[in-house]
Amino acid sequence: MARMYGEVLGLPLVASWPDGMSFRLGGGVVLLFDRERIVDRSEPTAQHGASGPGHVCFVVEADDYEAWKGRIASAALEITHEHEWNEGRRSFYFNDPAGNLLEIADGDLWPEASANFT
Repeated sequence: MARMYGEVLGLPLVASWPDGMSFRLGGGVVLLFDRERIVDRSEPTAQHGASGPGHVCFVVEADDYEAWKGRIASAALEITHEHEWNEGRRSFYFNDPAGNLLEIADGDLWPEASANFT
C-alpha cells in the first residue's frame, strides 16, 4: 500500500503506525487502515474504515489524463474499466492492493456543493 499510494500515486506519506498510514492529498489526507487488525478493538479510532472495499476518485487535469493512465499501467496495475461521462469527461478505474476501487477522472465529475441539502 505504501508503494502504491506513495510511489505510484505520488502522495506524500505523513504518518504510519502498526495498523495504518496516512498520505497528504491537497488540504486533506487519505487514511488507510488494516481493517483486520482493528476490527475487534473498541476505541474510537478502530471505527475508521469500511467493512469492505471502498471507492475514491482522484481528479487530475484533463491534459494529464493519458499520462496517468500510462503511469498506472507501467506500475503493473490493471485498468479495469474506462468510462466516458457527460460533457466529455473521462475516468478510469483500477484496484489498490487491498481491493479498494480507485478512479482517476480528467476533471470534476460532480456538481458544486450546495448548502441546500433536501
